Formats: sequence, C-alpha cells, structure tokens
Amino acid sequence: MNVIVTGSTGFAGRELVAELLRQKDHVTVLVRNRRHIPEEWTGTVRVVEASMEQYADLEREDFAGEEADLFFHLAWNGTSGSLRADIPAQLQNVQSTCDAVFLARKLNCKRFVNAGSIMEYEAMQYLPSEEADPGMGYIYSTAKLTADFMAKTVAANQRMDYINVIISNIYGPGERSARFINTTVRKMLKNETIELTHGRQLYDFIYITDAVKEMISAGKKGVCNGSYYIGNGKPKQLKDFILQMKEVLKSESELQFGKIPFKGALLSYQEFDTEKTLNLGYEPEVTFEQGIALLKDWMIGEEHEYRF
Repeated sequence: MNVIVTGSTGFAGRELVAELLRQKDHVTVLVRNRRHIPEEWTGTVRVVEASMEQYADLEREDFAGEEADLFFHLAWNGTSGSLRADIPAQLQNVQSTCDAVFLARKLNCKRFVNAGSIMEYEAMQYLPSEEADPGMGYIYSTAKLTADFMAKTVAANQRMDYINVIISNIYGPGERSARFINTTVRKMLKNETIELTHGRQLYDFIYITDAVKEMISAGKKGVCNGSYYIGNGKPKQLKDFILQMKEVLKSESELQFGKIPFKGALLSYQEFDTEKTLNLGYEPEVTFEQGIALLKDWMIGEEHEYRF
C-alpha cells in the first residue's frame, strides 16, 4: 500500500512511519526540512520537502507521478504550550488540513485520515455552556474541531473516504513536549512538589506503539466518515493514574491535589465508542505501569538533554 504521512518527524509521526514500514507499506513523508528525518529512514522512505503552507502548491509530479492509497495527516503547529493560544498559527493549521485533502485527491488517494483530538469533544461540551470561562488553550481545541469538520466536508466533495482518529493522551519514549505525562514524570524523577487539580476528571492514556497500530487499523479498515477513538478504552480518574505513576517511579514527590482550580469539561467517555477501534482487530498490549517504566528508562538515558 502506498501511504503518505505528514507530521512524520513528530512524536507520533515517527512511530507511525516505523510501524508502516514494519507492515511493508511504501511510505512517502512530507517534511519541512529533510535534514530532520531519522537516519534509519534513508533509502526506505520517499521524502517530499514542503511546509504545511506549501501543500496547496504541490502536484503529482512532486511525488514522481505516483498515486497514493492512504494519506495520514498529522502535521500541526502548536499542539502544546503557548502556541495553543496562537490564533494565526491555529487558523493556518485549519487551512493546511484542507489543503492536505486537496493534495490527497491530486494523488488519486482513496482514504484520508485526519489526526483529531479529544480536545474537540471538550470544546463541544464546555464552550456552549453559559457558565464557560475558557482559557486561551481552547483556541487549539476549536481549531482541531474546525479542521475536522471542514476536512470531512472537503473529502466528501472530492469523493474520498474520510476518517478522523480521536487521539486522547499518547505517551512514551521520544516525546519532548510539555504535555502532562512528560512534565509530571520529569518532576517525579526529581521528587519535586507537584501542584494538581482535584484529579477527579476521567482520563485515558495509551502507549505510543499501541496508539499508532490503532491509527493504522482505523486508516486501513475503518468505514468512511467514521471517528475512531485512539486509547485503551479503560478510563479512570486522573488521580488514580498519577498515584500509579508515583508508585512505578518510586517518587517522593508531594502531590498537592486541588491546588490548581479545574476549569473545563468533565468527559464521561460515553462520547466515544471505545469498542469500535478494538473491533478492527487490534487490542493494546502495553499496560500503563509498563509504559511509565519504559518512559522512565528512556528519560534517564536522555538525562543529558532533560537536565533532571
């Protein structure tokens, strides 16, 4: 199968490409700068150099005239930190997502997979409320939601199967972002005091290798216009996950639950059909405890970069 991947040098993108190669797919990656691709990809993937802003200018000739069977769109600028509140950057992400759909059609692609986010559902649940007091991070959430709806509409107009994979909370070796698991594990390894919300909100975490296998299953086997939740499907209170992390890491961190006010949606996970993805034939293999232990080992090995 000929597969196109954007966002291939990011945390999830790298592992997605690695798994596609293990499954013997022919992979083409779109990257802003070819110098950022892993050395082990040399000779195994085709590289097309283009920024997200240039997707609209690409033609089939840029791909050696070949067609594509499956297009994974993971590229997104500003998934964490202050860039979540950057309005121009998030609007550009929406435009680039639609441009990616049009590019897929130029390549006669049959199926387009958009990397959605659980934050879309938080936005839909929380923002319409009269009591809502959203932080600027909801700019990212609404951009993800807008990109999903607009890309789905464009794909339908282009007569192309569209699939949205709802990414919840992926974690594992290789990620260097300021997302919750990363920052919390780092603090626990340093035995820092950690300020937290009440921790009663439901969460679900999935290890990176399991996540990309679910994404590929959804891309190859999912139904047109389907939304597939990428997670373990076993949500529980965030506080329980945090206590598990502390136990696995043997951390002496003081956990100050309730120190940070919680503002946002309390998802019940009834919003997701957690069985739909499993019915495609793949079930997660790595437990949360195993995943945290693997992440710890990797972080300690990268200590010179993290400066614990």
